[in-house]
Amino acid sequence: MTEQEFPRLARARAAARPDEGQTRPDPAAWVSSLGSGAENDTMLRFAPSAANSIDLTEANSSGVSQLLLGRRTRLSTLLPAGPVLDAAHEVSLGLRAKVRELAEERGIDVGALAVGVATWTAEEDGRRERRSAPVLLARVALTVRRGARGRDELEVQITEPARLNPALVRNLRRHHGIALDPEAYQQAAYATARLEPAPAFARLREETAAIADLHVQDCLLVSTFADLGETASLPASLEDLPVVQALYDAGTGMVPRPAALQPTGAPAEDDVAPADERLVVDVDAAQARVLEHAAAGESLVVAAAPGTGQTQTAAALAARLAWEGRRVLVVAERSAALADVLDRLEEADLRSIALDVPANADPELLRRQLVQAVLRSERAVEPDTARDEAALTERRRRLQEHVGSLHHVRPRWGCSPFQAMQALAALTGLETPPATTVRLKRSVLDSTVNRQAVGEQLVRAGELGAFSAAATESRWFGARVRNVQETEAASELADELAAALHTTRRAVDTAAAQAGLRPERTVAGWAEQADLYRRVARTLTEFTPEVFSLDVPQLVAATATSSWRRLHLVEMSSVARSRLRRAAKDAVRPGVQPTDLHGALVDAAAVLEDWNRHAAEPGTPPQVPDQGEHVMGHVGQVREHLHRLEAVLAPEAVAEGPLDERDVDDLVAAVDGLVADRDTLATLPERTLVLDSLRDHGLAELLDDLRDREVPTEALTAELELAWWQSALEAMISGDDFLAMMSGTDLAEVERGFRDLDRAHLERGGTRLSAALAARWREALRTYRADAAVLRTLLKQGSPTVESLATITPELLQPLVPVVTTSPMALSEFPPEWRADVVVLLEADATALATAMGALTRAPQVVALGDPVIGRPQSFQVSVDPTATAGPLRPLRSAHDALDEVLPTLPLRTVHRPLERRLVRLLSALAYDGALDALPTAGEATGRDRAVTAEYLPEGTGIPMTGGDVVESTNAEVARTVERVFEHIRDRPEQSLAVVTVSEQHARRVAAAVQATAAQAPWAHEFLARGRGEDAAEAEPFVIVPVVRAASVVRDAVILTPGYGRTPHGRVVHHFGAFSDPDGERMVTVALTRARRRLHLISALRAADLDEDRLDGGALWFLRLLEAYLGDDAADPVGMVGDPLLADLRDRLEEHGARVLPRYGGVMDLAVLDPRADQDEAPRPLALAGDGGEVYRALTVRQRSRTLPEGLEARSWEPRTLWSIDVFADPESVARELADRLGVEPTDETDETDDDVR
Repeated sequence: MTEQEFPRLARARAAARPDEGQTRPDPAAWVSSLGSGAENDTMLRFAPSAANSIDLTEANSSGVSQLLLGRRTRLSTLLPAGPVLDAAHEVSLGLRAKVRELAEERGIDVGALAVGVATWTAEEDGRRERRSAPVLLARVALTVRRGARGRDELEVQITEPARLNPALVRNLRRHHGIALDPEAYQQAAYATARLEPAPAFARLREETAAIADLHVQDCLLVSTFADLGETASLPASLEDLPVVQALYDAGTGMVPRPAALQPTGAPAEDDVAPADERLVVDVDAAQARVLEHAAAGESLVVAAAPGTGQTQTAAALAARLAWEGRRVLVVAERSAALADVLDRLEEADLRSIALDVPANADPELLRRQLVQAVLRSERAVEPDTARDEAALTERRRRLQEHVGSLHHVRPRWGCSPFQAMQALAALTGLETPPATTVRLKRSVLDSTVNRQAVGEQLVRAGELGAFSAAATESRWFGARVRNVQETEAASELADELAAALHTTRRAVDTAAAQAGLRPERTVAGWAEQADLYRRVARTLTEFTPEVFSLDVPQLVAATATSSWRRLHLVEMSSVARSRLRRAAKDAVRPGVQPTDLHGALVDAAAVLEDWNRHAAEPGTPPQVPDQGEHVMGHVGQVREHLHRLEAVLAPEAVAEGPLDERDVDDLVAAVDGLVADRDTLATLPERTLVLDSLRDHGLAELLDDLRDREVPTEALTAELELAWWQSALEAMISGDDFLAMMSGTDLAEVERGFRDLDRAHLERGGTRLSAALAARWREALRTYRADAAVLRTLLKQGSPTVESLATITPELLQPLVPVVTTSPMALSEFPPEWRADVVVLLEADATALATAMGALTRAPQVVALGDPVIGRPQSFQVSVDPTATAGPLRPLRSAHDALDEVLPTLPLRTVHRPLERRLVRLLSALAYDGALDALPTAGEATGRDRAVTAEYLPEGTGIPMTGGDVVESTNAEVARTVERVFEHIRDRPEQSLAVVTVSEQHARRVAAAVQATAAQAPWAHEFLARGRGEDAAEAEPFVIVPVVRAASVVRDAVILTPGYGRTPHGRVVHHFGAFSDPDGERMVTVALTRARRRLHLISALRAADLDEDRLDGGALWFLRLLEAYLGDDAADPVGMVGDPLLADLRDRLEEHGARVLPRYGGVMDLAVLDPRADQDEAPRPLALAGDGGEVYRALTVRQRSRTLPEGLEARSWEPRTLWSIDVFADPESVARELADRLGVEPTDETDETDDDVR
C-alpha cells in the first residue's frame, strides 16, 4: 500500500510527522523523557528516617571498625540492646525484604551503606528543589542468623569497596559544571586497609565550594539505593542501531513502518543434515521459526504467552547464535527468568558458555565462571558422530519415503496407495460389502480411471436384469438381438416355430404310423424320415412296389459290370445274372426305360436298408404315406426356423449341439419357453449392447463373476469400485519397492531407531557446540596473544570486572563466553563501549521501555519476547519508606508494545506446561484470539489425576463486607482452601504451591487460617518455611497472594479461590473485585496462568448462579471459567472419524471392550482408554496417530516420531503410530494387540470374521 495509491494514508502520515519548523528532541533527551519507573529516588532525594534506614553513625566504635574492615557484623554488636536495637531489627526486616524483592523482580542490588550525605539546593528546569544524596555507597549483604536466645539477628557485611555516588557525579557535572573523579575519591577513602571517609568528604567540600549551601554530613546509614538515572548510553549516531532509531522515530512523531519478515531461505527441518543442525534443546515449529529469522539477522518481537517456552526459545536462540560466532546479550528484570535460561543451558551441558553478570557483580563470581569456560574450551573434543548421523539421516529418509510413497498420487490412476486403502476400507465397511475377487488388468485400470460412465453402464445392465436369476435363467439370455426390429423378428420366429413344431409333429407321427415306421425323437430324425419318403417315392417312379420284395442286392450285383463285381468280391454265374436281370426288368414300371438300371437298383437297395432301420416291424415294405409330401414340406420349414433361431440365441444356448438334434419334447418346451418369456426379450437389445460395451472395456471376467453371484443392482457400483481399487492398490504396491518391502513391524523398528538416534543427536548438541567454540577459541589464542595474556593474568592474579573484561577483544571472549546474561538496570555498570551482536530481551511485556533502553543500545539486532496480554510494566519503590518522591510519575510503556510498533511479530502458539488442553483453549479463546493450543493430558480423557480440577461449595455463603453488599470471602471457601493447602503439603511436598485469591480480604483470611492450622501441624513447617532462609534461591516459597500482585508468581501447583459467595439470603452481587475492574480480563488471565502443573479451583459460585446479561469484561470471563469446569455440561466434544480405516479399527476396539475417543486433542486420531475409570492401576491410555492423517503428514519426521510422542508420554499417554499397511491388511490383529495392551475384555461375545477382501 503506497501513499500514491491511498491519498488518505498520505494525509494521515503527514499529520503524524512533526511540523517542518518543529525540532525533534535529540535521542538522549528522548530517552531521558521516558522516565525510570521508580517512584522514589534515593540517590539524589534520600530522606533518611527511622523507617527507611538503620543509623550507625553513633554505633559502637569496635563494631563500626569491624564493619568498615569488611567483616560480618551483627546489629547487636553495633547498637546497644533496648529500643534502639529493637527498632533497628524491625527496619532490617523491611530492608532485607526490599533488597530481595528488587533483586528478584528488577535484577538490581539495592542494599548499601551510605557513608556521608550531601545536601544542597538545586535549581533545575526552573524549579528550586532540595537535594539529599549519599556521598559514598558501599554494597552490603544483609543476612539473618539465629541468635543465642532463639531470636533472629541481622548481620551486615560490606561486600565491595565504597564508591562515589554516580548520580551525584552526573548531577554536579550537568548542572554545576563540576567534574568529580570517582577513582580519586575511592583512593582517598581507602588510604588505609579500612574505609576512612573523612579525606573523601574533605575533597568533596573543596571541589563543591562554589555551591554555597552544599553541606556534607558525616554519617553511616544502612538503607536501599539504586542508580536508575542513566542506563542507556547513546552514540552520536543511531545508524548502527536500527531498532533504537525506529523507536526514536516512532517516539518523536514519525509513523512506524515495521518491515515484514522475509523468507530466510533456510532448508526445511527434514532437509537439514544432522551435522549442520545448530540445536541444543528441543523447539517447536513456532520457536524454530523465531530461531531461523533471528539467525538470519532480523530483529523481531515474539509474543510468548505463559507456558509457550519463552526461556526455552531464548536458550535455544542464544546457543544457535553462539554457534554462528555472534555475541549475545540476554537481559531480564526478573532474576528467575535469567536463572531459567541458565538452567536450560545447564541441561545441555552449556552453562559455561554464559557469563552471568548480576548487579554489582562479585569479581570472584565472574572469575569462577570464566575459569569454567576456559576448562570447557580446553577439554572439548569434537565428538565422532559421523556413523550416528549417517544412520539418523537414513532412518529419517526411510520415514520420509514411507509417507511419500503412501501418499504419492500416481498420475496414471490419479490416486495414492493410502487413498486406495481408505476406499477399500470404506467399501468393506458397508452393511453389505462387495465381495468380488476379480482383478483388472493394467490396461483396464487405465481405461476406467473415471468409472462413472462404466458404473452407470453396469447399473443399467443390472436394471435390465443382466445379473438377476430370472434373466440368467431366461432362454433368451444372451440372445443376439440389437434393436427392436430384430427383437420383433425373434419373437415372431419363436411363435411360428412353436406352431410349426406342434403341427409338424402330428403330421410326422401320423405318416410314420401309416408307413409302419418308428416315431423319431428329434427334428433331424423327422428330416431323415421325410427324406426317406422322398426317396421311396422317387424309386417307385421307376419300379413297382414289388421291387422291395425281391433280393435287391442280388439284382444290383447282376446288373453291375464285371469290374464292380470283382471289386466287391461277388461271384455270379452268367445264368444267374441273366435270370436276375430279367427279374429286375420285370420290376420296372411299364413304360419306364431307366437310363441306368444298376444305379436305380443301388438307390432302391439304399432305400430298403434305411427303411428297415426306421421300420417299427421288420419286413415292412417301403411306402409313401398319404401325408408324405406334406410332412416333407413342414419338416423343412421347421428346420429352417431352427437354424434361424440358432443364429439369434446366445452361443451358450446351442453349445450342446444343434437344436434339430435335441429331443422333440425338450425342444418344444424350450420353444414354448421362448414364446412365454417374450418380456425378457423386450430388454434384450439394450442389455446386449451394454454388456458388449462393458466387455469391450475388458470387464468380461467381472461380468461373469457378477452373474454367477447374482449381485443385486444396488451393489454393482461397489463391486466395480472394489475390483478397481484393489487392482490399483496391488498395481501400486507391486510398482513401489518401498511399500512392497516395508511392513508395520519394519516401520516401527525404523521409527524407534530414529527416535533414539535423534534424541542422542540433540543431547550431543551441547558437546558439538563446545567443540566448535573450542576450535575458535584456540584460533583466537593464536591470533590475539596480547589479549590472551591479559585474560590469563586477570584469571590468575587479578579480579576480573566488567570494565576489565571490556578491554579484551570480543573475538577472544566470544568463543569463551558468547552469551552474557544480566538485568537491564545492571547494564549501567557496563562500559558505554561494550557491545553485543544480538540483544535477547526477556519478559519485554513487563519491562518498561525506559528500563530496556540500556540493553537496546548495546546491539544492532533485537529479539524481544513477552506476553502482551498479561505483562504490564510496574513502577517500583527503592525505599522501604517512600518519603523522597521523584515528582510526578510518567506513564510507563512496555518495551514489548513499543517494539511491536516498529518490528515484525511472531507468536509462540503451543503451551508446553502439562496443564489441560481444555483450560488452554479456554484461555486462547478469551485472551489470545484462538492462537494457543496444547497437548491434552491423559487425565482429561480418563478423569483420573486431572491437572485442572474444580469443586463447588454449596454452603458458600457469607456476610457482606462493611460498607458494601458484596460477599468477598466465605468461611466455607477459606476452610476448604486450607484443607487443600495441607493436602498438597502432605501428598506433593516436592511441588511448589501458591494460593491466588481475587480480593485482599480473602487473601488475608486464608493466610490467617493457614497460619493457625500450621501451629497444630509441625510436619508442615519445613514446607511453609521453604525459600525464606539464606538459601532462598533453592526453592520457591509458598505464597498466598491476591491476583493483582500475582503476575510474577508462578508455581507448580496453584489453588485459585475467588472467595466470592452468596449472601445468607442466597443473593449474588455481580461484582467480583479485580475481575470486574477495567483490567479484569487481564486479571482473569493472570489467575489462570500461574500454575505450571496443577490448578485447583474452589468456588462457592456456579455458572448457574450468575446472570450473563449483568456481566462484562473479566467478570464475564470468570463466568466462562465456571461454565467450563462447574457448568451443567463440562464435557469436551468428541470428534468424528473421517478415515474409514480408523473407523473400522474404532469399531473393533469397542467390540474388544475399549472406550475410543476419535480425533482427540487435535493430535491423535484415536484415544483408547480402559473404561473402568475406578481402576487405580489402569494402564496408560493409548494415543494413536495414523500415518495417513493430514495432521501426521503436516509434521516433520522429528515432530511426529519423537517430540510429539515424548510430549504425550509426559502427559501420561502411551503414544503409538498406526501404520496403514497393518491396519489395512489385518485390522483385527491390530485391535487385539491394542486391547491386550490396555487389558480390556469384550463386553459381549462376538464372532470374529475374516476380511477376505483384505
